[in-house]
Amino acid sequence: MGADLHTWQHTAIRNKIQFYRLAHVGYGVASKPSVDLGNGIRAFSPLHPPIGSRVARRRVRLIVGNMTDSSAVPGQFSPTAARTPHVATIAITYACQCACGHCSAEPSRKNGGNHAMTFDELTDAIGQTVDLGTTSVVLTGGEPLLHPRLYDVIRSVDAKKSLCTMFTNGEYLDEACVARLKEAGLFGVFVSLDYATAAAHDRNRARPGLFDKALQGLVNCRNAGIPTGISTYVTREKLAGEMDQLMELGRRLGVLEVFIFDVTPSGRLSDQPDCLLTDSELAAMKQFRLHYHELPDYPRIIHQTMFSGMAYPCVAEGCPAAMVQLHIRANGDVAPCDFTPQAFGNLRQQPLKDIWRSMTTNSLYANMSARCRLSQPEFRARLAELSLSTA
Repeated sequence: MGADLHTWQHTAIRNKIQFYRLAHVGYGVASKPSVDLGNGIRAFSPLHPPIGSRVARRRVRLIVGNMTDSSAVPGQFSPTAARTPHVATIAITYACQCACGHCSAEPSRKNGGNHAMTFDELTDAIGQTVDLGTTSVVLTGGEPLLHPRLYDVIRSVDAKKSLCTMFTNGEYLDEACVARLKEAGLFGVFVSLDYATAAAHDRNRARPGLFDKALQGLVNCRNAGIPTGISTYVTREKLAGEMDQLMELGRRLGVLEVFIFDVTPSGRLSDQPDCLLTDSELAAMKQFRLHYHELPDYPRIIHQTMFSGMAYPCVAEGCPAAMVQLHIRANGDVAPCDFTPQAFGNLRQQPLKDIWRSMTTNSLYANMSARCRLSQPEFRARLAELSLSTA
């Protein structure tokens, strides 16, 4: 740390990095399963850099850099000029064999599915995200396993600087595919499971037989030494027992983590604002998470609003969009998150660093939000106004 730093900066950095490490040790190591990666490094999540790894050290250096920015203000979240998109989700294709009832990518698939980035454009986009500071490149879709050059896409992620993780419906994760994914350098895999039974899951995805193939895919990844997780979403109906069944399924499958998204009125649910969880239901979700955190045989839970807290030591919880996360659509549009309909630029016209600056300095994202912004009607109204003004 430089001698030109203010005293409060020295103190804040020491305290917050210590808090950061303790938080990760508590979440990532204590009394929960992990995967031995060799050289004393253990993976505790398919998404977060393992403690002590080269990528984790890079993330800490970036955090310290943000905190020592000359425009930093005591006691406040990193200024907009110093934010780093630690997590970048990239929809590499909108091709998909499913028709999920909650699909958030449906509008993008219809509007931009035929204008997907070329392989060279896609790998350039990945390079720009890593150069901007991303330490977790997350491949999504559509179904990423349908991309014709998926393995080359994975190889394009600089493993010295960033993890590469994939969210998939799991249908095509046979042993041969998993072996190629590992050889290409894939770090982790999340398989999407909407329900804990085949009948309900396959019905929601309009894909008979998918559930059993997805479970076998998770087993194949785990057997290959790839850190695995389950991705799902929570609704008020699923809070009444279904989420417990999914945790039990995760325990039986031996996954490291269950990633839980809040249901939002986006994509195929855009005309259903009543799907949003109430404050009391969100409080119940937090208690659900804390309950399973205390049970050593069950997977860790990461709720989508934990992103900010896991990336920055100075934030407890909150919406990660344009704070520590960005999303790139298959056609090159850049948005704050996967579920935000408004794009702030396109990589075919602007460098990512300029779009990130435009997004993070926008008044909509000037301050932290303790919950998903899209769960707030007033925010969605302001976002719609922005969309109309830039149309």
